[in-house]
Amino acid sequence: MQQEPVETTSGKMNAKDLATGVFLIAVAALGLILNMENALGTAAQMGPGYMPMLIFALLAILGVVVIVGGLRSGPDPLEKWAWKELVLILGAMAAFGVLIERIGLGLSVATVVVISTLADRSHTVLGVAGLTVALVFICWLVFILGLNLNVSFLPPALTEL
Repeated sequence: MQQEPVETTSGKMNAKDLATGVFLIAVAALGLILNMENALGTAAQMGPGYMPMLIFALLAILGVVVIVGGLRSGPDPLEKWAWKELVLILGAMAAFGVLIERIGLGLSVATVVVISTLADRSHTVLGVAGLTVALVFICWLVFILGLNLNVSFLPPALTEL
């Protein structure tokens, strides 16, 4: 006598969407808690905590929408996490934060692009070079030229000469 395999997924729940929604709500809750000491102000007179509060509230709403969608879509179980890729992407963002004041915006953006493209083996050297040049140019155009951000584009040692 053979037994039928038991299906472990529960109905129409999408585990990936549920986990993502819970994560988004948790990040939003943490952000809202950490933002409580900042003055909110009003829409006309925004305080330093107004925009973060708005962004975290929208993130929480997005989390709820993702959870509701996960309850309605077909079953999709969680898979094995891509730890190497996760570490590379988070490491690239951390490197940007650490390096931007030391080596400038241009080289920091280039570092982020190179580190983060290591997470995907389908990139070619020429593709990474093109992406790096394009993103560095776009960042210069938007943040230095457009917004006149008070950040050095080149390494400070080069701008002080």
